[in-house]
Amino acid sequence: RCRNVACVALSARVKPVRGPLYLTEAMNAGSGALAARSGATAWSRRVVDPALRDASRRTGSARPSVGPSRARRNAVEVRAAILGEVTDMIGIPLPEGRQLIATVKTNPQGVHTISLQCEPNAPLGLLLHWGVIRSAVSQDWQLLPPELNPPGTVVYKQKALQSPFPAFGALQLVLDPGVDAVEFCLKVETTGDWINDHGRNFRIELGGSPVGAGAAPRAPTTSNSFAPEYTLDVRMPPTPASPPPGTSNSNAAAAPPQHAAVRGSSAVNELAAGLDVLFGVAAYLRWEQMGKPRVDEDEKHRIYSDAVNHITQRLNSGESVEALETEFGVPPGLVRQTAALAAPPAAAPAQAKPTPPPGFTPPAPPKAAPAPAPSYGYDAAPAPAPVVGEATPMDIANLCEARANGAQLLWRRELNLGQANAVKLMVIEGRRTAQGMMQMIVFGRSDQGIVLHWAGLDQPAGEWKNPPHGWSSMPENSWGTGGASWETEMEALTTARGWHAATIEAPCDRDGLVFVIRTADSAHWIKDDGQDFMCFADEATTLTDVRAIVKKRKEEERARRKAEKEEQRRREREQQRSSPQKLKRGGLSTTTVKEVKMPARPEVIKRKDWNHDEIKMHQGAFGHAGAAGNVAGGSVDNICNSEEGATRSLMHRFNIASDLIPQCKGEGEAGLVAMAVWFRFMALRQLVWNNDYNIKPREISAAQLKCTTQLAALHKDDPAMRDVTRFIMATIGRGGDGDVGQRIRDEILVVQRNNNCMGGMMEEWHQKLHNNTSPDDVPICEALIKFIAADCDISVYWDHLHANGITKERMASYDRKICGEPSFKPDQYEGLTRDLKEYLRTLKAVHSGADLDSAAENVMGYHQDACKGKEINMPPVTEVATDRMRSLLHSARGFRDLGEPLHSMEAMLEARRELWNWTRPGGSDNSRLKDVIYLDLALESAVRQVVEANLSSMATRAPVDVLKMTGLALENLALSSGGNDELVICLQQWQGVVGSAMNGGNDWALQAKSVVDRVNNALGEVSQRYINALQPTAHAMGGRLGVDGHVLDIFSEEVVRGTPAAPLSQMLRALDPRLREMSNMGSWSIVSPVEAAGVIEVINDLKDVQNKTYSVPTVLVSRRVGGEEDIPPGVVGLITPDMPDVLAHTSVRARNERVLFATVFDAGRMSELEGMHGQAVNCAPVGADDLRITSVDPSSLGAAPGAGAVNMSMSAPPSGVNIAKREFMGRYAVPSPEFTGAIVGGKSRNLQELRGRLPDWINLPAQVALPFCTFDAVLAHPNNGHIAQHLQGLRQELEHLDFSNQAAFQDLLGRIRACIMQMVPTPELVDEMSRAFAAERLPWPEGHLGPEGAGGSGAAAHAWAAVTGVWASKYNERAVLSCRKAGLSHENVSMAVLCQPVVQSQYAFVLHTTNPQTGDPNEIYGEVVCGMGEALVGNFPGRALSFVARKDDLTNARVTGFPSKANGLFTDAPTLIFRSDSNGEDLEGFAGAGLYDSIQMHEAKLRPVDYSRDPIVSDETFRAQALAAIAHAANEIEQALGSPQDIEGCIAADGALYVVQTRPQV
Repeated sequence: RCRNVACVALSARVKPVRGPLYLTEAMNAGSGALAARSGATAWSRRVVDPALRDASRRTGSARPSVGPSRARRNAVEVRAAILGEVTDMIGIPLPEGRQLIATVKTNPQGVHTISLQCEPNAPLGLLLHWGVIRSAVSQDWQLLPPELNPPGTVVYKQKALQSPFPAFGALQLVLDPGVDAVEFCLKVETTGDWINDHGRNFRIELGGSPVGAGAAPRAPTTSNSFAPEYTLDVRMPPTPASPPPGTSNSNAAAAPPQHAAVRGSSAVNELAAGLDVLFGVAAYLRWEQMGKPRVDEDEKHRIYSDAVNHITQRLNSGESVEALETEFGVPPGLVRQTAALAAPPAAAPAQAKPTPPPGFTPPAPPKAAPAPAPSYGYDAAPAPAPVVGEATPMDIANLCEARANGAQLLWRRELNLGQANAVKLMVIEGRRTAQGMMQMIVFGRSDQGIVLHWAGLDQPAGEWKNPPHGWSSMPENSWGTGGASWETEMEALTTARGWHAATIEAPCDRDGLVFVIRTADSAHWIKDDGQDFMCFADEATTLTDVRAIVKKRKEEERARRKAEKEEQRRREREQQRSSPQKLKRGGLSTTTVKEVKMPARPEVIKRKDWNHDEIKMHQGAFGHAGAAGNVAGGSVDNICNSEEGATRSLMHRFNIASDLIPQCKGEGEAGLVAMAVWFRFMALRQLVWNNDYNIKPREISAAQLKCTTQLAALHKDDPAMRDVTRFIMATIGRGGDGDVGQRIRDEILVVQRNNNCMGGMMEEWHQKLHNNTSPDDVPICEALIKFIAADCDISVYWDHLHANGITKERMASYDRKICGEPSFKPDQYEGLTRDLKEYLRTLKAVHSGADLDSAAENVMGYHQDACKGKEINMPPVTEVATDRMRSLLHSARGFRDLGEPLHSMEAMLEARRELWNWTRPGGSDNSRLKDVIYLDLALESAVRQVVEANLSSMATRAPVDVLKMTGLALENLALSSGGNDELVICLQQWQGVVGSAMNGGNDWALQAKSVVDRVNNALGEVSQRYINALQPTAHAMGGRLGVDGHVLDIFSEEVVRGTPAAPLSQMLRALDPRLREMSNMGSWSIVSPVEAAGVIEVINDLKDVQNKTYSVPTVLVSRRVGGEEDIPPGVVGLITPDMPDVLAHTSVRARNERVLFATVFDAGRMSELEGMHGQAVNCAPVGADDLRITSVDPSSLGAAPGAGAVNMSMSAPPSGVNIAKREFMGRYAVPSPEFTGAIVGGKSRNLQELRGRLPDWINLPAQVALPFCTFDAVLAHPNNGHIAQHLQGLRQELEHLDFSNQAAFQDLLGRIRACIMQMVPTPELVDEMSRAFAAERLPWPEGHLGPEGAGGSGAAAHAWAAVTGVWASKYNERAVLSCRKAGLSHENVSMAVLCQPVVQSQYAFVLHTTNPQTGDPNEIYGEVVCGMGEALVGNFPGRALSFVARKDDLTNARVTGFPSKANGLFTDAPTLIFRSDSNGEDLEGFAGAGLYDSIQMHEAKLRPVDYSRDPIVSDETFRAQALAAIAHAANEIEQALGSPQDIEGCIAADGALYVVQTRPQV
């Protein structure tokens, strides 16, 4: 019954710590039980299907080997899409009687999977410390790409990986074909203990040449050169189905040839010691067949005694040892080899009471006599000669001479470090070889292992550096530490007890070597009287006192720094004496900033190849730090109570804000949101800016500066508050100190005097500026410039003011009113234009933080001529104001003004990326960080302005240019948004689309459409976050502050329109119809092709009306459809802009119930439909991508389906479908061979019917079922009596409930489900479940079955929660409503539960073997998602990858849509799933599929999916092969069952294809 194991290769490749290796057969996960061959006893080794064993031989599978190395496996010939793997199992004995079982699999494409499991259990906190070997790169450790790391893996010092062992199941390693070996050791975190192979790493060879004899552990290094390759090959010839189970074992594999087989009782005597190997394996297998129960010492003794008696009897009956070795999976000849080593032979087991060897603790097999373990890449060292007494100095001198190999002695040192030290004596020699190499010989006397820690050195007291190329060491076991140093394990000398030695040879001329010695446990480090040992050719240099040199260097460095400081002070004093002005405050310089001349025509910039992963921000998302739906009452009160004082002037408002910011921060994000809302009200002119209070501009500017400086510090220091901080800063200007603010007041007088305009509107404006400047002054100045340019056209003046929210009434409301209109003479035009433009720079420097021109000047530095004797010299920002930044900003502004949006946006985004070093969370510090942040905000805003200014021209631009601009808008949003992981993934996908379009790809438009859909989903999430975070606080504050009601109602929507999300949304809306046209997609996707006539009703969400019954035929236009909802009675059509999968639950129900279901992509068409609310229409599908809608006479509609269901109680009119109530058949749990229609549903039976009728490459999981009415039997047990009584009352309440009361309906169902989940298991259920699990070889969950609060524990408690959860799903909302709508008696539903192992899938798929959209029986329709299938059939936004394959051309599937689902569900460790299998899911005329729940024992994890890196999207060849494999599987299943099928399955990470569920397609 396990047809997916291609072969079994039993080969030990890891050197054991102690004792022999006990090898058991490798079995593919989830493959079901392995049946013993006919006639075998309970002790027999499980046997693989002989046909498969023969197939494995034909394909060149690996064979058992005990040689010194293991060659790489031969490539396995591909027979089908997904074949079985070459599989080995390796046992590694560990301390305390434990054993690490390593199951190694290699699929036909060379992908390796290593499953590591510690038996009987893993120590608490066990870690795998490991790296991989890629011989093509080096023999050093390499790291895997992060996406291949097991869950919880961390990178250790960029040198190794550390992966925790999971609490349930095995640790899974998935390795690409380029990996030749895995090296590792184990660490117990709770104790700090390390477990290794006598100081070496464990090593599992996967291919290539093994490490040579005596090789030491290699220190890990990193490599970024590896990129995984996918070579799935599904070009397969027709594959005949496997023989049925009844014949699978009929042709037993021939036993290997027997050479001089030992038979009879003499064999027992002469091989007694070696037979311990067989006894241990037999005992282990027996315990394994018992279900691996916990056993005491007596039971262990009994199991082992039975094994001894069983093996002895079979030998005495004449069976050969070789035959038993073959049967039990022991390497051939191991028994004889073990016996040969034992002297004298042990007594025959049959003649004494058999006792288990010490340390026999299941699941680790018993220890046996030492066996000659095969060579695992290490040569055995010769036995040491006996040494008596200590070596003499002459002995050591002779040994040094012997190691020198003729090299010339330069000097010699002998050191007595004292008996208290870890190294007591040392001898160091410096020599020169005949080849000119420096030779350093180090001897050390120590009672423990020691290591030479060394490096190169160019001079005494110099920095350690890498040794020169060409060095060598003896012994050869040397490894790098990740820095400049290396380590060499000093070898213990067999001829001088206690002495260790190492020799280093390096091509050093004038350079030398440096070293210290450490003990092997790193507990002691030995130095040369406090300094490092050195080795130079010159003895005097070798003996240099380094400490004196270091001391001298420090003194010289202090003197140098002191001189530099004095020189700096001298230059500053000199500058002050030569300058006519004093040094200004606020960062202004007395040095005149010279203007840098830039070319008249901006240059097209070349963007750097940025790594988009670097801009990911996991924190800072607006609303993710506590503000969503929360109102910070304390901050709101403080702000509202301070408003009266803030109305005096902007200076007062900014000073109050500075005082309140720390208090608001104390309430977290919600407190800062209150501050943001307050500033936004101010920017919208909803609050009083000035109340008859005269304030000098420099005072307002200084107050702004104080406030914005606090916000800039918050931006840098608190990443969680990044978004809200930027939002606040964008609402106010930068501010400034000293002359920056005062110049507003002084310069307007100069403008008036220079141009002879002292009266009228200009004088009114001057008075306002003099007493209370405000942000309104910027658009007033701009309006005056535009007014002059239009030859004093007054309409131009007012148009600009109105566009910025300034009316005549507002200007008349200023404390210093502006009532007049400007009027200038032509001779004033030139001077006024020049002076007003210069004055605009002054105004923007204070009020316009997010203005690009002003922000750019502020960062790059600028100069303004003296006004009233005071000039402005703003120095460039250190490190930021580079030549490249100057060029980027020049191109950004220049192309903007020239109307070339693509080049302008490229320069803007490149500038933002250059600023990222400072603007990122926790970025680099800068004394003018505030100015840098404001430049970033200005660039962000400028991108929005460029997009909005050029939207109308998108239709006439080249498609690739539009794609690039859309990508730039997306990058702009990603740089501005915290928590931007999803946006960055979309950006990476979009870059792939752009590249495909530029290279002439075939399906780039279809891929672009999927990314557009995904980005739209992300934008919806961003928008909702802003609304949830801002709107409650806006309403809480607005009424108290007197804000206009309309402004409050649309407050958060208007904020969103000002974010970078708005221009991106506009770009996508303009791009979407072009992509659909280029992809041959219409404005519609017809999910259920049914013509329908009814009255249109517009709703927000389908789930809101599930309980409703419509009395007239109704076409629902729903803005939201999740995919799991039920369709209400009376509904004949469902139209939505949402994108549920074609095979989602709602989609399937629509087709089954003959209800029209269509997705509308065109936003304009959706608006038209919303405007038709209440109209009677006829909707007729035209093909799969169009819907014709026409008005009809309402009187022609007739009655609605199910219109008689006017009573909103549990009862509903009959539908002609009956559900038969089942009876308990006396069984609580059954294995798969016992499945019948009387006890389980079609879901369980269909898979069982497929066994033996499919090709070997289609895998089926093992399964156990809890039959119909097991729930009732458990509920009837006295232990559940109180629950049964409570549940009966709830059921009666449900019978009389008014379903139109949705809240009461949902509450009651929730109480029913909670009641069911309190049930406890009965002893009969536990017993039968455990036996059925053992029969199917399903792992029994550890712990005790039951609710956690009633005796349940461990994984078993999770399993019980899943079982009761499935039972309780009988009372979920959609199930109750569907039964009621169909007129079925809900209480007649009986729920069987199907238990299966979870396949850790890479991809999941759902298939219909008749195309559901067209009804074509010759087409297979499928949908594929990354991860597990729940993301496909559940309520997960986005679409799956969809395809159609014709049955006469299965290898050429046609992709109809690429995936847009942002997330996938993944299971990282082996677990179980419990599936519903009710008698209500197989009824004709009733859409029962998917009504009830399937629940995993351990919840799957939701993870984002990056399709730019997933081969199902990015690799066209891989995708074609995978889809062809899936299509072939669907066709095989349909042929086997003889009818169209609805199939669910998956592809595991190792490439194996599984079918987990199938049922007739309806």
